[in-house]
Amino acid sequence: MGERLYGQGALLDGLVPQLVGLERTRRRLVPFKDRDSGPIVQVVGGRGSGKSAMLDALYEGYHNRLPLARADLAAAGFGQRELADLAEDDTPNSSPITSLLYLLSDQLGLKADRFNRGLKFRRLSVGLLVVSAWQPGGATAEEGPAPVRPANLRDAERRLFEILRADDGDQKRRKEVLEQWLDALLPAVSGAVGVPAGLDPMFRAVVKTARELLLAPRPDRGALHWWREQLSMATGDSLQRLYSFVLDFRNGPGDRRRKAETLLIAALLADIDENYGRLRNLNDTPHPLILLDNLHGPLGARFLDLLLLAYQKLPRAAGRVTRPVIVAGLLGDPKAVTALADVESSAWPGRPVSGDAGGPRVLWLGLPPVQRDDIMAMLSPLDYPPHLPLLIERLSGGRPSSARMLADAAKRLPATGDSLRMEEFHALFGPTSSGVLTGRLLEQLLPAPHLQGRLPLLSAALDDAAARRLWGSFHAEENAFARVREVREHLDETRWNLRAWPGTGGTAPFVADRALRTLLLRQLRADLSDERWDQAQRRLRSGYDPVHSESRSDGREARYLHHSLALGESDLVVRFLHQGFGRDGLRDWLTMVNIVCAAPLAAADLPQHALDTLAQPLDLARCTACADPVGVPVHKAIKRLVLALWRQSDPLAVPRDDYIERVESALHTLYEHVEENDTLQRAHRDWPKRLREGVQAPELPVAGGFGA
Repeated sequence: MGERLYGQGALLDGLVPQLVGLERTRRRLVPFKDRDSGPIVQVVGGRGSGKSAMLDALYEGYHNRLPLARADLAAAGFGQRELADLAEDDTPNSSPITSLLYLLSDQLGLKADRFNRGLKFRRLSVGLLVVSAWQPGGATAEEGPAPVRPANLRDAERRLFEILRADDGDQKRRKEVLEQWLDALLPAVSGAVGVPAGLDPMFRAVVKTARELLLAPRPDRGALHWWREQLSMATGDSLQRLYSFVLDFRNGPGDRRRKAETLLIAALLADIDENYGRLRNLNDTPHPLILLDNLHGPLGARFLDLLLLAYQKLPRAAGRVTRPVIVAGLLGDPKAVTALADVESSAWPGRPVSGDAGGPRVLWLGLPPVQRDDIMAMLSPLDYPPHLPLLIERLSGGRPSSARMLADAAKRLPATGDSLRMEEFHALFGPTSSGVLTGRLLEQLLPAPHLQGRLPLLSAALDDAAARRLWGSFHAEENAFARVREVREHLDETRWNLRAWPGTGGTAPFVADRALRTLLLRQLRADLSDERWDQAQRRLRSGYDPVHSESRSDGREARYLHHSLALGESDLVVRFLHQGFGRDGLRDWLTMVNIVCAAPLAAADLPQHALDTLAQPLDLARCTACADPVGVPVHKAIKRLVLALWRQSDPLAVPRDDYIERVESALHTLYEHVEENDTLQRAHRDWPKRLREGVQAPELPVAGGFGA
């Protein structure tokens, strides 16, 4: 059903069906796992890791088959088009939490398969009614501008307030006045009673449900009795306590409103349990499912905190209780939690809060990156070049959404004969087409327009100081410190797969998500002329003076040469590397080669030009190391190593035997000309092998260092 989601089967077709009691793609019931726990499954992943797609698949699979609700806690109107203009601020009569509860109860109340009717929310309805519509006597303008209420509603409200305050025991008169107030409410909705715009239909349904309860022959039962027990510190009967509850909510953001919102969520949970009576439990009726996207945001954190508190408000149950299954997606580091593939073998953690027998229990699961085999399945039945899955894996960074976009783009390319040529795929990232594919990928990963405008330029930097230096050079009128700090706030491990380059002390590059940096640099190279590209690289290089570098370990020399190579100054790079060959140890030297050769290409046609320079006369006169008798063959070998490795380390490069053989030959020559050669021997053995596997600088292993 729907698009295939790679690596998520353990969740979509294993864990969730066991929690709700129903298969996702078939009508077959599934034995419950932890049926009374009220589980909260938090699915963690970075940007583009497939969290929303996972929720889409669950929604599509269970829609109209069990009580189901979905909300995006970071989107306008919770992702509902009809609620796009919904106010997001706290007001005296509403908050994002009450608006969310309106939406969840409305969606869960829809009729579904195996249910003769939708779920009823009696406790929640009366709670939302008084919070949204009741204007208690004595409310002041300090609460902010209030909507203009019709005269008949104000009169009915005044009479109801007086009779509730009088407490004269005249139940008949109270019911008459209460009915007058309810009759005056509905015609006055449309924002006139404090209900946020867009919630009118849901508010009308709430009024209808609450009316039946408030005007019942014996209203002090059921839902109202529940509120009486919850509001034990208030005085009066159920109705009086309920209407006094509004004062806690209207007190504004703070502890009292927090307690009031907690009670409203507890009412939602209690109502869900009431809908599952003995017959439904005996028939193993599937449990409700609530899907929440972007739980990591401020509203998500607020709701989760209140939800856990709400469980504590519920009384301990002697028998079976029914709680909703909540599956939420949130930004985070998937490596810091249980891997999704291990969900079957993982045990539920202890309950984070005390409460009734229903939990909640919380499970954190990390979404896996898309694998090479998954990409091959995405490309099927295309007859693709053997290294195309490697490129897609590299350019997507393991993000399913990016991998799918790349695979679909490849499948739409015209094939030569019966198969796709790699050159056709490369052309998608050329200067003229980068706005089509590179731009689309970046729009997907960076929805904020200001990030799309700032990050490409900053992606060329290797550290924060260089980023500020570059931004100040291109935007002298702006505060470079502020701009770089704003961007840095978005480059954290909760969004991206951050991997600092080995040998840089964890400081490089500025954009440490490998795939994101690749796309940003492609975009930057397309946006800048050759002259502006050179200007950027020279400005970045200006912060690293290798002459005054205390040692190779401080990183300045490697960064200086990195930007020099990006300028195409290969002779300068080779000369520096030759002069430093063996000076501070071969491990540090190979580490520097890794960092230097990770430089972006200087121009679109530079790969071929770089190899052509091998046939040009060597610039030996300026190289002091060439005075040594063996200097010339070492110099030639270093040049051969640098140019071939640099070309092979372009993100769009696939393993090529001619380049890899040059690397192998160069390393062989180098270790023949040094006494201590174990480090170079291992590089000679390992680097060609790893290059053929698709590994690139700066990730090539160095004996005694990274990757060894």
